[in-house]
Amino acid sequence: MKYLKENGSLPAIASTIVILLVIIIFFATGINREEEHRHVSLIVYGEDSERWENLRQGAELVCEEKNADISLITMMSENDAEEQKDIINRETEDGTDALIIAACNSSKIGSFIKNKKLRIPVVFVETTGSEEDMKCFAPDDYRMGYELGEELVDKESDIVTVSIVSENTERDSVALRRQGLMDAIENKVGRIIIWEKNEDSKNPNTRTFLQKELVSRATDVIVTFDNSTTDALMDALENLNKSSKVYSIATSDKAVYNLYNKRIKALSYTNEFSMGYLAAMYALDRSYSQKRYQDEVIDHRIVRKENMYDEDNQTLLFPFVD
Repeated sequence: MKYLKENGSLPAIASTIVILLVIIIFFATGINREEEHRHVSLIVYGEDSERWENLRQGAELVCEEKNADISLITMMSENDAEEQKDIINRETEDGTDALIIAACNSSKIGSFIKNKKLRIPVVFVETTGSEEDMKCFAPDDYRMGYELGEELVDKESDIVTVSIVSENTERDSVALRRQGLMDAIENKVGRIIIWEKNEDSKNPNTRTFLQKELVSRATDVIVTFDNSTTDALMDALENLNKSSKVYSIATSDKAVYNLYNKRIKALSYTNEFSMGYLAAMYALDRSYSQKRYQDEVIDHRIVRKENMYDEDNQTLLFPFVD
């Protein structure tokens, strides 16, 4: 009887072993198991989707690798924090799996995200809030401004009048670029003028504001720190049939075109494709990104007409041209 009981248990043991082996093989090989499909919302400021194409393509490359899709969501305006908050609320309520945000107003959007206590990954690009624990992929904005200032001092005389267009400084990226340039040129040029909208000039758009400044104030050099302001300045100069020495931080097609035509003397240009790639990688695979890209730096360069077709600069300016 003891013999039968012992041998009768053998089939049960064998069956258990087979089941365990099947389970191990199933999870090891992923047989009949589909990877979860996720959605990433890329929320940016401004209404021009083409301006963010390099960033989107970098993020999209990661999404293709990680079985995710991405939607680029623009705004009706350049700096309406309430509109951007509404978009963030809508995307989270619709069930997005991750947010990548280019904040239109660093402190307001940063505080808003902090207070929401979201349970999905949130990554900032280019500009973020003042909260230290918020992950942001961006170039060294202060360094960008400082190097552009060094370029200006090197190429211009020490008696030159420099006009600094102070627009969109509610974004920390712009504020840092402006501070870097100011530190680089202080006491090294003849005169510094700040072009900034006051209470009487807040309503006119940037191009109209700049046209008034160009007509009413004499200047030798004009400096801008972001895409929309740079594009508005170039439009204003063209409308008035005026020329000026322009130094800019921008990545727009219009900025590159005006660099080629020598209307912009020097352009500080950042690698937005890399910025989008790293942001999406962090949003979709945080543990790997923290190990692999912990010390990754977003590249930026000072580009002039004379060197814009150097191999490294050409790759940066025209990443999708064969």
